[in-house]
Amino acid sequence: MKKLIIASLIAGASCAPAAFAQSNAFQGLGAGVSLNVADSTSEALVPGVFYKGTDTDNNFALQLQYNMALNDVFLLGFGGSANFGDLKAGKLGPVGQIKIKDAYSLYLAPGYAFNSTWLGYGKLAYLNANASSANGGSTKFDNGYGYGIGLQAMFTKNWFGQVEYMINQYNDKSSLNETDKLKNSVYSLTAGYKF
Repeated sequence: MKKLIIASLIAGASCAPAAFAQSNAFQGLGAGVSLNVADSTSEALVPGVFYKGTDTDNNFALQLQYNMALNDVFLLGFGGSANFGDLKAGKLGPVGQIKIKDAYSLYLAPGYAFNSTWLGYGKLAYLNANASSANGGSTKFDNGYGYGIGLQAMFTKNWFGQVEYMINQYNDKSSLNETDKLKNSVYSLTAGYKF
């Protein structure tokens, strides 16, 4: 009986790496550069007047993420991203063009490995950004949230590509006479390297 138990433990230990083979293909630290295309909306409500502007614009982002395998098909990703370049977010009456600047996020991304090449994931993000206007004004939008879905493909052991769609809602900002709102939906195409 003792020999049977020892043989079972050895067999189980030798099979463990193969059991996580699908999720292990995505496990580890990865970095990527994204091209973002965003449909952004800004709004301002001042006494008696409502302004709303929309724009479609693009920029780049840097992403850093660590994926941890939970079992053979499920993973949990932890990461952050920082945007490089402004995103136009519409024109608001007398203040002119609104631009989203210095945007960054921290996120969780639970994923499902369909096989060792394809990973589907969801994303829940904490957001921060600044909005500037053509007249020199600036508003800090912090404590926003975002949610979305994505698909990642491993092209080699280390190189990957991914597509993603996110909906981002920044917290409203209110001052004595004004309430400002900012939101966008973002399509991203990323090329990256898993270390």
